[in-house]
Amino acid sequence: MTLLICGAVLCVAITALFVFQVVTFRSRFQRDTTTLAVVIANNSTAAMAFKDEQAANEVVGALRAEPTVISATLVQPDRSLFAHYGDLENARALAQFPSPGEPRLEHGELLVTQPITLKREQVGILYLRSDYRHTFLALLSFYGWVVAGILAVSISLAAFLSRLLGRSITTPLLELARTATIIGERKEYSVRADVSPRGDELGRLADSFNEMLGRIQSQDAALSLSQRKMEALINSIDGIVWECAPDTFRFTFVSRQSLDILGYQPEDWLGHSNFWETKLDPHDAAKAVHIRREMAARAQPYTCEYRMLSADGRVVWIRESGTVLAENGGPAVMRGIFLDVTRAKSDAVELDKLNRQLMGTSRLAGMAEVATGVLHNVGNVLNSLSVSATAVADRLRRSKIANLRRATTLLREQNGRLADFLANDPKGQVLPAYVEKVSDQLASEYSEMLVKMESLGQHIEHIKEIVAMQQNYAKVSGVYENLPLVPLVEDALRMNAAAFERHSVEVVRDFAPELPLVRVDRHKALQILINLLRNAKYALDAGDPARKRLVVRITRPSSERAMITIADNGVGIAPEHLTRIFNHGFTTKADGHGFGLHSGANAAREMGGSLKAQSKGPGEGAEFSLELPAAAPQSDTASIARSVTS
Repeated sequence: MTLLICGAVLCVAITALFVFQVVTFRSRFQRDTTTLAVVIANNSTAAMAFKDEQAANEVVGALRAEPTVISATLVQPDRSLFAHYGDLENARALAQFPSPGEPRLEHGELLVTQPITLKREQVGILYLRSDYRHTFLALLSFYGWVVAGILAVSISLAAFLSRLLGRSITTPLLELARTATIIGERKEYSVRADVSPRGDELGRLADSFNEMLGRIQSQDAALSLSQRKMEALINSIDGIVWECAPDTFRFTFVSRQSLDILGYQPEDWLGHSNFWETKLDPHDAAKAVHIRREMAARAQPYTCEYRMLSADGRVVWIRESGTVLAENGGPAVMRGIFLDVTRAKSDAVELDKLNRQLMGTSRLAGMAEVATGVLHNVGNVLNSLSVSATAVADRLRRSKIANLRRATTLLREQNGRLADFLANDPKGQVLPAYVEKVSDQLASEYSEMLVKMESLGQHIEHIKEIVAMQQNYAKVSGVYENLPLVPLVEDALRMNAAAFERHSVEVVRDFAPELPLVRVDRHKALQILINLLRNAKYALDAGDPARKRLVVRITRPSSERAMITIADNGVGIAPEHLTRIFNHGFTTKADGHGFGLHSGANAAREMGGSLKAQSKGPGEGAEFSLELPAAAPQSDTASIARSVTS
């Protein structure tokens, strides 16, 4: 490289010098020839003026001393030949000469035309032809030998100096190159360049190179550790981590979990460009490919689910979550993870089946709840009806009507002597008074039996009213109406009236004035109230206070809400139970099923309200509050109806 640089520089210098010499030689040759022509012309002036041909020939013959002169011709003003030297020029040749003062090179010859004047009068013309080519070639030959000698000496000197300086320059560079080659081939960053200590630029370069290798070795160790950690992390993920091209879906990386989940080696994915597409379930293949292509075009994260066929023929549900990395405005690479959601899918199907079963059970339980409420209220009335019927039966068993029948038989036996029997017989004498007494007793029994029968009729009518009321509310189930609260609460109290009367429960009504209409499902609201009243009655029975007191309060906490509160002084609720009181299946009663309050809370939420419970603790009673949404004002309702109609 050193020799090449030196040779190139030397060649440039020699070329420049050669060009300069050629230009200089040409200019000097032209100038010398022109000067020679001027001298010959001046020396020929006298000979031309006096027409002395011998003198003219002697003058031009002096050109023999100039080997470059080919010919010299003197011509008189009338173009006639006067004298010449060398080759004889004819008229055609003389016509090719240039004008005076304008020498010209032509075919390797220099042509010069010089006028001969005497006292400003032209007495003749000198035509001079010189050989430029041979002179120039001789000069080139000379310069060639000089250049060859200079090049030989220069190259020898450069080779000597390069060999002399190679130990201090090229040897360290070769050592650095050898070290770099070893590192590139073996990836061994522990190798160091063996360069003796020196303080010049090469020494600093070697030190920096070794220091760089040390840093690369440290970074490579850290990178290797990070890669091992990353591989361990990726392989510990319960999913297939992957990377592929967004245009062809050819995978460039697949984690080892593909073997556990689908039974395929990572190399299987990398070796085939369409491996993923061929393993898709035919039912989901078109959808999965379409989603991928669409998301790749949009360069957006995505999640989709589809089925794939495993190596052993199983159908595996896959949830694919991927992201698209974009570069220069277009998708560059896709990365994501395949999760096996087969168990989750089967669990979801099973859960849906259980939910349907639970809904059916809950529906049956709700129907049972309704039936239990009706039967409970009817049962309370039937208990009262049974008491009244028992009282009537006991009264009939104790009736004196049998004695009246014996008196009638006695009178029938005295047929024909009735007057004598009543007047003289002791039994006949007391018989009228006895009949009167029995008549009074029968009249009293009649009045008492009439009251009992009226009570029986009332109880029967109450049963019919409860059943009819329940049927009436059930018919409008699922329909939301604007209802007044007081009649709704009174219906619920009326259906539990027999139970409250039989258990000596005092019912206190505390209704606020100017209550709003509420927008509710009449059947659901009634069932919630009936259940709350029943629970309050049970709480009073369990607590057994000296005075069983039930307060039903209707308030208006805001312009958009109405609240029904049922408070009792019964057994109360423990603090740890308040947080679970509305949970499905939770109950504090031995024969309870835990559906009532749970379904009531759900029904309240469905109607846009809420059901809450409060209690200071066991023995302190409890308070349940049913909050319901108020209906829209009549003007608003009318305007809405008009807008809908229009």
